[in-house]
Amino acid sequence: MATNPGIVRVALIGCGSISRAHVAGALKHPGKIRYTALCDVLPERMEERSNQLGGVSLRFTDWKQMFKSAKKEFDAVDICLPHHLHGSAIMDAAAAGKHILCEKPMCTSLKQADEIAAAISKAGVIYMSAHNQLFMPAVHEAKRMIQAGEIGRVLWVRSADCFRAPMIARQNWGWRANLINQGGGELIDTGYHPTYRLLYLVDSPVVEVRSVMGRYLQEIDGEDTASVQVRFANGTIGEILTSWAFPLPYGTHQIHIIGEEGQLFGSDNILYHLPVGWSEPAKKSFPQVDTFEQEILHFAQCVRERKRPIHSVQEGRSVLEVILKATEDAKGW
Repeated sequence: MATNPGIVRVALIGCGSISRAHVAGALKHPGKIRYTALCDVLPERMEERSNQLGGVSLRFTDWKQMFKSAKKEFDAVDICLPHHLHGSAIMDAAAAGKHILCEKPMCTSLKQADEIAAAISKAGVIYMSAHNQLFMPAVHEAKRMIQAGEIGRVLWVRSADCFRAPMIARQNWGWRANLINQGGGELIDTGYHPTYRLLYLVDSPVVEVRSVMGRYLQEIDGEDTASVQVRFANGTIGEILTSWAFPLPYGTHQIHIIGEEGQLFGSDNILYHLPVGWSEPAKKSFPQVDTFEQEILHFAQCVRERKRPIHSVQEGRSVLEVILKATEDAKGW
């Protein structure tokens, strides 16, 4: 395995749309990470990804066969499968001794999350949850300022991710329309992002989760909108707002934090700081960042240096637990 400085060789498991962004990020760092094998049930998707990569000859329609016959050709796997397949692919990769980057969610049940944690620990491999929005400049700077005590004790945090998705027929949603394959509704998909952002910013155990959900626009089994309230052990109140039925409410931001000494709010590469007593906030602007590029670069660095990723198994489980508790609390919506 590539545990010394050098190129991390990666097998891509799942060559659908989200993998395009992963590959695009890796292509910007050819001396650090390279895709050497592809796996997907559809040859045309492997062909598309191979073309993007400039040609990859090792292709498989079964990841078990890939681990069996091409194990020496890669050091790690990048899992971009439908949600219900994540857990099985992670377990098989760990058994093969491969480092793992997995798209969200890590899996769809807490039982499987615990099995994954045990497998990763036993194998001694690096596991990273692909929480790309942790690399957004606004989130990164807000985290730094919170840790530095620049807004005092944090009282309230809202994390939101909303947009009006095109209203399409159920069959065009593919596996996402199915409650079992998706693992839920919108909250375990797009809503996963504001959930892990919230947990990252507060950094305290969750002690209570309440929620309400609705389906207003999309022809899917699960919800297309969720409002979740979270209480943390340190006393912070958290809110998650996420939807495929309407855009981010006018005048709001992806993150908003209120502390005893001021507020932070912003989106993407813009963060505002409003200290107590100020009438207008100070604006901080940062260069635009490709969060997928930063994510894949961070993963490669963690593999080379054998260090813990920004979010690993424990965080993947914690995010899933909040989502499952929210779904249970909203049961019967």
